[in-house]
Amino acid sequence: MTSDVRVREEGEIMFKKMKLAPKLALTIGSVLTVILIFLIGITVAMSKKAISTSTFSELNEISESNALQVQQIFDEAESVALDMQYFLEHSFQKASENPSWNVIPTHPAAMALCQSSIYDEVLTSAGYDNEVYLRETARSSASYNEDLEGVGVMFEPYKFQTHMKDYAFYVSERNADQDIVPFGAYETYSKEDYYQIAASTRQAVVTEPYEYEGNTLVTYASPVIHNNEMLGVVMADIKVDNFDKVETTKPSYPSMYATIYNDTGKIIYDSEDKNDIGKSLEEFTPNQSDLAAIKSGMARGIAFQVETTREDGRKVTRFFSPIRAANQTWWSLTAVSTSDIDKAVKTTEFWMIFISVIALAAIILTIIVVLRKVLGPVQGVVKAARSIAEGNLNVHFEEAGDDEIGVLSRTFEGMTANLNRIVTDITYVLGEMADGNFDVKTKTEESYVGAYEGVLSSIRRMNTRLSSTLSQIENSADLVSAGSDQMSSGAQALSQGAVEQAASVEELASTIESILKQVQETSGNADKAKDQTIISGEEITICSQQMNDMMEAMDEIGKKSAEIGKIIKTIEDIAFQTNILALNAAVEAARAGEAGKGFAVVADEVRNLASKSAVASNSTSELIQGAVNAVKKGTEIAKETSDSLQKVVEGTRTVSGIVEQIAVAAADQSHSLGQVTVGMNQISSVVHTNSATSEESAATSEELSSQAQVLRNLVGQFTLRKDAKVKKSGSVEF
Repeated sequence: MTSDVRVREEGEIMFKKMKLAPKLALTIGSVLTVILIFLIGITVAMSKKAISTSTFSELNEISESNALQVQQIFDEAESVALDMQYFLEHSFQKASENPSWNVIPTHPAAMALCQSSIYDEVLTSAGYDNEVYLRETARSSASYNEDLEGVGVMFEPYKFQTHMKDYAFYVSERNADQDIVPFGAYETYSKEDYYQIAASTRQAVVTEPYEYEGNTLVTYASPVIHNNEMLGVVMADIKVDNFDKVETTKPSYPSMYATIYNDTGKIIYDSEDKNDIGKSLEEFTPNQSDLAAIKSGMARGIAFQVETTREDGRKVTRFFSPIRAANQTWWSLTAVSTSDIDKAVKTTEFWMIFISVIALAAIILTIIVVLRKVLGPVQGVVKAARSIAEGNLNVHFEEAGDDEIGVLSRTFEGMTANLNRIVTDITYVLGEMADGNFDVKTKTEESYVGAYEGVLSSIRRMNTRLSSTLSQIENSADLVSAGSDQMSSGAQALSQGAVEQAASVEELASTIESILKQVQETSGNADKAKDQTIISGEEITICSQQMNDMMEAMDEIGKKSAEIGKIIKTIEDIAFQTNILALNAAVEAARAGEAGKGFAVVADEVRNLASKSAVASNSTSELIQGAVNAVKKGTEIAKETSDSLQKVVEGTRTVSGIVEQIAVAAADQSHSLGQVTVGMNQISSVVHTNSATSEESAATSEELSSQAQVLRNLVGQFTLRKDAKVKKSGSVEF
């Protein structure tokens, strides 16, 4: 899709870049091509329809002509058979009405006159007349009718004459000038198809093809009936080769062929291949729908056409025309390949398209030539326009006719000349103004017409406005010069006062800065004292906490000493009890005598041990009591020390608060002095700035005065208008 859009865009760009003549030729040619294609399409469609109709009509006529040719053959056979049939029927009627005609003569002369030329028999008068008529009619028909192969008459037994069982003869083209001989016995000819069918149906019939003496024949047989009695059959043989009269070829239709079908669809004649005779329609129409269409058309009994597919796959269009063969309907077929029918249409289409393309090419070529010739002067106008676009107004136009392009060329030439005059005049006026001469006038006022009047009006307004502005600038320069002198004097005085103020402010700022330094040092010392006091308070607080801890430890020691005393008391009690037990044991050992000696020794040792324990316990008790007393005394001293430290902590906190207040006050004083210093510095800066500004103002005033003088000198270079008359439009003449 993107490639298609790109191709279309490139085509549009190329079309825009094309020159007018080929562009118009291409546009007109495209339109003509579309119209011509549309017309060709309609013409081809109509021509195709007309040619198809004409072709079908022509082929239908050929088929009908072929059917008529065959019909004439059948009509001739029918005519001969009917003549003989009618004669016999009329003769038998007359004989029945006049019985004497059915009597065989006995007189020799009469017998000689009624002697049969075919059979060695004497005939009745009626029989003789019948024989003569039938014989001569058959002879004449066989001799002079080229469509008939032969004519014959066959009778039922004893129906020709009552004394003759068999009576039949046949006259062919070969023996028409010879003596006629009997055709054979009834038992023989009565078995032939033509005889059996005609006799059984009692209607005229045409047989299917059969071979007889090397020829393919069909027989037209008609029964002879009198008083509803079958008497015999009159027949005429038709040689199938005689159907070659039909039109089977045509140069415009190389594939055309003709076929004759009987009423059952069997081929009687085929121009393509004689071997197809006797074959059926189904063998050449394998497509059942095509076969059904053909049979449906045949059932209607009128001419029709249908496109079918042959057994070889070839598409053919078949044109069927009916043929009346006795009481049957035969068909004449003229068939042509569909490609041959379409060939004429395709040929016509080709030549129409070819001629149309040649005509279109000639038309487009003519358009290009004419457009180039007619639009030739436009190239000069385009070239001139391009030169004008490049700034070149000195262009030359070629001679042109009196048509629209010539008028355009001359109009463009006049426009270019007028534009050249205007540009030249504007260059002159603006050049004078650029040189300082505002008292200038236009030289070609009549050239400023239409939209150019606005240009002239704008230049005039610009001239007036600039001249007026320069005059005002000159006046303003004088006023600026006078004012700048006064401002310069005032600025000098202001500068002197500002310098003196700056000196005073600098002295005051120096004094305040010295005070600020002292206050800052005091504030710093106060901060240090506050920090040191805080540290001391923290140390004292720690000592007080440690003293409290020591008091708690002393109390704990006292409690533990009391508990130790209790333990010692318990040990003393144990030693006492042990001693008693040892005494009791010694007593018991003494009572035991010799057996208790060992036990007495143990009891003695236990008593000694109890004694030692009692002594140690007393010593320990004395020591612990001394320690308890010492701890109690130390506890009292530590409590007194703790109370003193608590007072020191409270005093330190008070001192720390006072020092902190001093530090805060010193910091506030330092901050305030800092702000004062900043303010003084700002005042000093402003004073210095004012002083500098005063000096700069004085210098600027002097410079402004000098520039005002320069401005007066510059304005003096211009020649200003003094006689400008303002029009109603607001512009002036110059």
